[in-house]
Amino acid sequence: MSTYPAWQAFVCALIALFAKTTATSVLQVVSRLRARTFLLPEDAALLRVATAAEEAPIVRRCAAVWRNDVENLPLFPALALCWVLAGAQAREAALLFSAYVGLRYLHTGALLAALQPWRALLYPGSLGVLWTIAVRLALRVLGT
Repeated sequence: MSTYPAWQAFVCALIALFAKTTATSVLQVVSRLRARTFLLPEDAALLRVATAAEEAPIVRRCAAVWRNDVENLPLFPALALCWVLAGAQAREAALLFSAYVGLRYLHTGALLAALQPWRALLYPGSLGVLWTIAVRLALRVLGT
């Protein structure tokens, strides 16, 4: 799509984030099956085990990743797509989109592995990338 030079970078970033959330989901399901702990009676009944009082620690961490992603990821496609449609340059968009995706992958790893202060340091990094995209969008749309 030559009309939107940054379109390819946007699509690649979106697919990478989709892969990350899919991997989190698969890890959660596999971890739940390995631990054989299920909170919902119908899930426990399916595998003929007793209903558990709580999830396994890794399953809880996957749930925390999901909550964090639901709170943070929607801002990226909204801002990034608007910027792409406003005519973002391919190189700049690829750099910022890659930085955001990379920081989100690292944040997920830090959350799953309980790595502080890394998790706390990675969050403002990804937020900073979002703000950079927002400012670049505003400059593009509102003029300089």
